[in-house]
Amino acid sequence: MSKCPYTNFKTKVMDWVKILRTPREEYGGMAPCPFVGAEVDKNKLMIEIFNPEKNSIIDMMNKFVNSDYDSALFIQKTNELLLSKDTYKYQNFINRLLKKSGFEKYKCICFNPNDTTEVDGFNIRSKSPYFLINVADRKILSKAHKSLLRTKYFDNMGDKYKKYLKVD
Repeated sequence: MSKCPYTNFKTKVMDWVKILRTPREEYGGMAPCPFVGAEVDKNKLMIEIFNPEKNSIIDMMNKFVNSDYDSALFIQKTNELLLSKDTYKYQNFINRLLKKSGFEKYKCICFNPNDTTEVDGFNIRSKSPYFLINVADRKILSKAHKSLLRTKYFDNMGDKYKKYLKVD
């Protein structure tokens, strides 16, 4: 009998978070996600399994909004292979659903281990143990994005990725 791939899911996600918070030259000497460390250290990052066969993303959002967490990582449990080409479309679908459902304050960013996005040869998304849906306050994400624009964070990113991230 094979072991469930979601056993010890928090440990696997936290191992990935260690990679996210470790400075790398590809990101101008900054961590791939320079903001996740503070959330983890303050216990403000919700990490939960999201099984679309048992509940909806709206159910997960209600749980998150009624918690003391500032952001969430939902591990999407699925046997379906989620291809890189579908990540952005799915992310947009969830963001439209959030707006339509009264969660317009929040935005999601999807991390697919099958994504092919690289920064100077390094693909942080491929190291994710699962398909993850990160949810955070839009204003906080916008402020974080603007603060990164004043750094060397985006310097090694290709034009296509910069366009995707809305970096001029």
